Amino acid sequence: MAAFNGQLNQNAIQSALFNMIISQDIIGGSIKANYNLVDEAKEEAGLYGDTKLYTDVPVLTPVDWVQDSEDAINVLALNRPGAPKTQKLTINVFKQVRLTKDAYLSKQAFGTEGAFVSYQSVLESRLNKSKETYLNKTYNTFIGTAKGTNAAGTEVKLEIDTEEEDRSSGENIAYAMANLIDEMKDYSTDFTKNGFERAFGDEDIKIIWNNKYVNAVKKIDLPSIFHDDALQASFVGEKLPARYFGDVNAHTTAVAGDRATKDLYLTIDNATVYVAAGDLIPAGATITAGDAYTVNDKIICKVFTKLPPVLEAFSVGTDFFNAKNLSTNLYLTFGHSTLETL
Repeated sequence: MAAFNGQLNQNAIQSALFNMIISQDIIGGSIKANYNLVDEAKEEAGLYGDTKLYTDVPVLTPVDWVQDSEDAINVLALNRPGAPKTQKLTINVFKQVRLTKDAYLSKQAFGTEGAFVSYQSVLESRLNKSKETYLNKTYNTFIGTAKGTNAAGTEVKLEIDTEEEDRSSGENIAYAMANLIDEMKDYSTDFTKNGFERAFGDEDIKIIWNNKYVNAVKKIDLPSIFHDDALQASFVGEKLPARYFGDVNAHTTAVAGDRATKDLYLTIDNATVYVAAGDLIPAGATITAGDAYTVNDKIICKVFTKLPPVLEAFSVGTDFFNAKNLSTNLYLTFGHSTLETL
């Protein structure tokens, strides 16, 4: 479809006349939140205060007991629990989506009131859609690049040459995940950030798959080895596109393939360029250490015992009519916490 350059077509009969525009459709364009992990992670924080505390406490340990012993009859002894550990999340990120609209001269670009109203409606819908897009891409990127302080990595062998171990990639991944989940269900400090012993249930374990792997298993491996309910059950969970999974870099000059860990405003050739989280950063751009990550196609999935929470402060829509130039400024202002693992 050719781009419209504003020129009307000459009439085939009367060359001094020009054919009119039939009509104008406003294409809203679909912007669906198909990978919407952030909604599950949101916690409403309200307007009062800016910090939420998360306190983790250790388990208690049993001691030997002998009836009538000096220890057993000492009921005044203090048995304080181990020191808890407390983390904080602070609402310190504030964003604003802005839009200026006009209800007078802009109408001259449209042939009917309906087309103009449709156009204005699409523009206004972009306020909330822009916020939604920002939150989803920022959170998805964080999930794909986050590493806990006590994170445990599991390697999965995807190519096996020996006949006695001739399993598909899907079977290998399912085997490794089954072992990992069994380990997480056992009493251990290996999967806790604070070093306190825990044993997790199925309802606690959240798996975020790299779609590159889970799609290959479901679309290629499963049909090739017949339908396997047990194997199918191993791949339950959410998935994200492969571009979100990667390793954060420390360099300060972007190289080809670098993607943004958060939304960035970069100065390139004396112009401000916006790069959303998860999008490619122009090579050569000056960045701060931690602003970029490189996609790691060896990451099969991320396993969490709790999705990192996002504290929502407020989301307020406001407007201001400029009586001098007959325009209206629309604003959507919102705040949330810095993203961190618990």
